[in-house]
Amino acid sequence: MTQALDAPTSKPRPVTRQPLAVFLGPLVLVELFSGVLQIYFSPVYASLAEKFGVGIGTLSWSLTGFTLASAISTPVFCKLGDVYGHRKILRIQVAVVATGSVLIAVAPSFSVLVMGRVLQGMFPAYLPLMFGLVRDRYGDDDTKRAISYLTSILIFGVVFGLVAVGFITRYTDGPTWALWLPAVGTIVALAGLLLVRGEKVERRTDLRVDWVGALMLGAGFAFLLLGISEGSDWGWTSGRVLGSLVLGIAILIAWTMVELRIDQPLADLRWLFKPHFVPIYIVGFCTYLAVLGGQVVGSTFMAAPSKVLGYGLSLSPFGISIWLAVTFFAMFLGVLSTAWLGNRIGFRTVMMIGAVMAAVGYLGLVFWHNSLGVVVVLTAIAVGGMGFIESSTRTLVVGGLREWEVSMGEGIYELSISLGPAVGSAVLGAILSANASKVHGLATEHGYRMSWLVMGGSCAIAAVVAIGFVISGRAKKAPTAG
Repeated sequence: MTQALDAPTSKPRPVTRQPLAVFLGPLVLVELFSGVLQIYFSPVYASLAEKFGVGIGTLSWSLTGFTLASAISTPVFCKLGDVYGHRKILRIQVAVVATGSVLIAVAPSFSVLVMGRVLQGMFPAYLPLMFGLVRDRYGDDDTKRAISYLTSILIFGVVFGLVAVGFITRYTDGPTWALWLPAVGTIVALAGLLLVRGEKVERRTDLRVDWVGALMLGAGFAFLLLGISEGSDWGWTSGRVLGSLVLGIAILIAWTMVELRIDQPLADLRWLFKPHFVPIYIVGFCTYLAVLGGQVVGSTFMAAPSKVLGYGLSLSPFGISIWLAVTFFAMFLGVLSTAWLGNRIGFRTVMMIGAVMAAVGYLGLVFWHNSLGVVVVLTAIAVGGMGFIESSTRTLVVGGLREWEVSMGEGIYELSISLGPAVGSAVLGAILSANASKVHGLATEHGYRMSWLVMGGSCAIAAVVAIGFVISGRAKKAPTAG
């Protein structure tokens, strides 16, 4: 992420003759399959547990490894983009993700699949790098349009991925061919990035990457999430669990102290203490923890055979794909309507509505989950609220920054929302593992209820923070109006 400057630097933009639509072509393709890879595992989690013969606790590592890599790699790739150029680093990043996607598709064992998921999880810096790439070459109006296009295509990719995986699994044997979808798409997108060339821009030569900080961040979260994920298997009071938790927390505390003292930190943590941004980061962290960190919860419950277990929806991968696509279409609508609503009632209010919807949806599932219609409606409410948060939070972050601060501020936000799913997948995986059912890859009904309670509680915290943010904003305006 970009180092903050005391004063704006005037960086001449190249005179470009390339239309914005042409320039965005390969970026749109990358973002489309970025949306696909974020969700395409959800319909096949139960099938993968059966294929590799793993329990639900082990299965959760396919999501925990993915989200952990996202959290660690985001600030690294953002900073690399500032130092070496956004286009160059974006190409490298897409190549890494493509490699991970291919590794997943050909994985002979579950451990190899998790390794591929770790590489595939290094995608969240796509958007910050793309924003920087466009901003360096075009004006403010074009940059705003580009942000809107790329964010919308990301959400569309989520829906497209679910529908495509559904039909692939319906007409093929098992999940194997579905796993090739993001691999092929990302390789094609990488070819587009390599073939399309554009104008070069001048870069600062005094920037450097805090590699020590990156290693400390990765080690800290790895030990912390390892302790949380394995607590139910190793025993919460065992030396291995307590040692992992203590060591992880100690490393993260040391990392924080180092980052606050060096000139060019991996992530400028001073941003986390700015009053305007703290509530936004909390809302993003808490809702992403539930919606993306809880993918295993929703998909395995939908697959659970009700005649055998007495609960679940007995859906095939095709059924899971289609119904999840319906719920995530609600997110797509939320993203599309955020700008219109925000201009009329304020983006803080839109964010608050989204957090309340997410809390209502997940807490509702704790009590009502025996009917497909009810589960779909409540999940759509929660995920639709996430759509409001997806756009409103980024708008609030960018709107509160000066021009030369956008890259760093947006990068810090992306880091905060990447940490949410990493923590969520580990915590929820531990809950599901502690409540494993007699069927491989599934949990007991109590385990699912506890998971939804945690997800709803996390979103309720986000709602309380968002409500306070709205009230504080109105309180600031009141004296001015008077």
